[in-house]
Amino acid sequence: MQWKAKLMKPFDLYEISRIRPYLMGIATLWITFYHSKYLNLFNSAFLTKTRLLGLFTRIESIGNCGVDLFFFLSGLGLYFSYARLQEEDPHPLKSFYQRRYGKILLPILLVTVVTFGLIQVDDLANWAGGVFLYGYFLPNLTRGNFWYLSAILVFYLFYPLLHRFLQGRREGLRAAGLIAAAVGAALLVRAAAKEYFYTHAILFMARLPVFILGAWAGKLCYRHQKVPMIVPLLAVPINLLLLVLIADRPLPDFPKFYEYAVFVPCIVLSHAYVFSKFRKRGFLTRSVAVIGTYSMEIYLIYESIYNHAGSLFHQMESTGLVYALTVFTATLVLAVLLRMVTDQLTRVYRAQK
Repeated sequence: MQWKAKLMKPFDLYEISRIRPYLMGIATLWITFYHSKYLNLFNSAFLTKTRLLGLFTRIESIGNCGVDLFFFLSGLGLYFSYARLQEEDPHPLKSFYQRRYGKILLPILLVTVVTFGLIQVDDLANWAGGVFLYGYFLPNLTRGNFWYLSAILVFYLFYPLLHRFLQGRREGLRAAGLIAAAVGAALLVRAAAKEYFYTHAILFMARLPVFILGAWAGKLCYRHQKVPMIVPLLAVPINLLLLVLIADRPLPDFPKFYEYAVFVPCIVLSHAYVFSKFRKRGFLTRSVAVIGTYSMEIYLIYESIYNHAGSLFHQMESTGLVYALTVFTATLVLAVLLRMVTDQLTRVYRAQK
């Protein structure tokens, strides 16, 4: 039958890589929206009057998924980057670290030194731990809100090993085994040091499986793996079902992070399918993709703004939608400027070598 032929028609997973900037923008907006609760976004009179507050609260309640989407897309992007370097560069490992850490470490150091330099320093050890990110790994130091940066630096550091592990045959089984090992390690840490697990390790270790999953998906996309059209089609209803289940049936802290590892691929596949049908990109789609290209800078600056907003603005209880949008707009402008500064510093450094 004709409908059976359509369901079994090949779908190229490379479509996912085509919309990666857009998906990064979705992840960025989702994370900043989730963190906007610290800016009292939900005190907005507009959201209350228009009865949108319930919808916004539901989306915010699973805002952690935005971080998982970020890690998934990071793993996918790293596979493309490293695979191309292996094909084109005589020293792929050296070039990989130079490119990745050049784009990440400089903006991290600039933003953290500036923001931590503006606040009163009561404890030099905690201040240094925040600036140089090692505080995340030590239970006796304040973790702060920069845990994501610590995690991504570690993931990038060991990525070449993961890339090599995924080569050869049966990479799906290898990825599954590595994910199982990561979950097992998390369980061991939880059993050995429950307090440390819930305050530090869960944020880092619970995101490792979705990062591995993203790297494996990157390999499938890179080699133009074909799957039956029914796979991305099924992702749409599964996506909606998981959205309801995750929001309405909250799980304890440990397992709830892993349900996002199923949710994220469904989000990615469903978007890839929809966008494969519409080659033209509208203004809204292009705008979200632009936000995605500045994702790291936006994350850095927005974290710093909301982290210190209480000391900068003394009437936080009266803030709402306009305030949150103003903060995000300022963040986007500062993110563009930060990218310009770091690019210029990088060019100067390379010219002097």
